[in-house]
Amino acid sequence: MSLLHTAHLKVRDDVIEPFRARLTRHAATSVEREEGCLRFDFFQDRDDPTLFLLIEIYADDAALEAHRKSPHYLTFREDVRDWVVDRKWWFWNPGRQNHKDGLT
Repeated sequence: MSLLHTAHLKVRDDVIEPFRARLTRHAATSVEREEGCLRFDFFQDRDDPTLFLLIEIYADDAALEAHRKSPHYLTFREDVRDWVVDRKWWFWNPGRQNHKDGLT
């Protein structure tokens, strides 16, 4: 069963752009290198640019565990360690998904 993982990450206001660039690389690398990482999107809050929402879909719990042990994840965590001032995680089981074709 697939697993949806969401996270809110709040970063220091002086590292917004470097964090966004590093997160962009991390998300792309995760999808490219991990068979079980099916989707990795992120969004930036319109009113508070220091707040990021990560939306990740994994094939199963084992795929999420593999992600968290991957060298690129561990490097990402180290790279942004001093930039992230708050983080919250949630894990979701699938419900119903409705979307139009062409959703990116």
